[in-house]
Amino acid sequence: MSDIPISRTTRPTRAVVIAAIIFACVYIAVDLNKLWALRYGADTGNFLQWLVGEAYGRGSWNGAEYRPHLQVHDSWSLLALVPVLWVFPYAQTLLIIQVCAIAAGGPALCSFARACGANSRGAGAVGIAYLLSPFTQGLAQGNFIENIFVPSLAFLGAIAARRRALLGTLMIAQVLLGLKEDEALFLVWFGIACALWWDRRIGYSVAALATVNGLAFLIAEHIHGAHPSIPQYGLVIDDPLSKLGFFAALLGGFAFAPIVLGRTLVLATPLVAELILARPWAYQIVRIGTHWSAPLFAATAIAAAFVIGRRPGFATPMLICATLCALTINDTALKIGRWPYVVDRGAYSAATELRVSARRVVLPRHEEGIYAVAASNPRVLLAHYRAGEGGYCPAYNTNARAFFASIGVGSWPAGIALCGGVPVPTLVPTTHPER
Repeated sequence: MSDIPISRTTRPTRAVVIAAIIFACVYIAVDLNKLWALRYGADTGNFLQWLVGEAYGRGSWNGAEYRPHLQVHDSWSLLALVPVLWVFPYAQTLLIIQVCAIAAGGPALCSFARACGANSRGAGAVGIAYLLSPFTQGLAQGNFIENIFVPSLAFLGAIAARRRALLGTLMIAQVLLGLKEDEALFLVWFGIACALWWDRRIGYSVAALATVNGLAFLIAEHIHGAHPSIPQYGLVIDDPLSKLGFFAALLGGFAFAPIVLGRTLVLATPLVAELILARPWAYQIVRIGTHWSAPLFAATAIAAAFVIGRRPGFATPMLICATLCALTINDTALKIGRWPYVVDRGAYSAATELRVSARRVVLPRHEEGIYAVAASNPRVLLAHYRAGEGGYCPAYNTNARAFFASIGVGSWPAGIALCGGVPVPTLVPTTHPER
């Protein structure tokens, strides 16, 4: 890394700042549509219930995990959000924070690229490529989870390390370590790498800090007789073709620029291993936009920004590839052929009424969208997960006519009913959903 001088200019380009603002506005609207359609999952609900519970002195227990969340994951950094949830105890608050945190990664990555010697065009290209990435957009429309803060913090930490700012690097590393326990393993690894190839003082300090945090979490878990929620791992790679497609999409959004680093890519080994060696779990963790992919995605973006400092010719291919990926393999409502969910206002109103209900309510797992809305009420719980449980609706709306009819443009298509905000065929004549 030392072959590139540190740039004096790390201010993000105007184009990336504007792109980040547009990204935030679009995904706040898309996320609110998803919330109103009751399509958010248990994770959004358990974080809402935990943080609101902390705000009102109830601790981190939540009715989706049925135990204190701080015994499930080492996520104490999120306690910084408690004052905000005390004032605005709604799922909307978490979703707005989520989108803004992810959008902020664009200017931060652009700044890191400039610190690595990239010109304004190259730095702007990698920042916009980050915002266009299906991984970024998947995180923006996914459930609220700890790792949504990983990209922005990782980029800021990379800037601090690039400038050899020990205190700044350690402060950012400490916040990262308070997001999730596996960040300790990654930071030990990258800390040692930093010590060997960049700055010995910063590298070993980060590795030591991560080690202390990791040991503290293990001791706390042992004292409470708890254990983190993790999948099982094995040496056999399950569904290798899907994983190959995952990594192709990951690199493709940056025009495969990180491959230029050659042997340096070995630094991604622990992040890759965590994903490809995981056994089948409650859901596929090697999927665009899952929170499991956030650390590897952040490392990939950092590698692309570093390359753009040496190879400015990657700027145009990066923008082209990112745009194509956004249009074709995006996993959100913005993919071509998909439309926003159709909101059943009556169903959403019933969900909001549960926020103030005085009775204990246990919702079936397939109604986790209601739980996500009403979880600020500690009496609202989600039934335990059961493998093979039915009742779930299709993931996306592909019926343009139904969407436009729901906002008053045109008539509701015949033979179509709603299932979780998604128009589906039915044999029974239906009426327009309540507006």
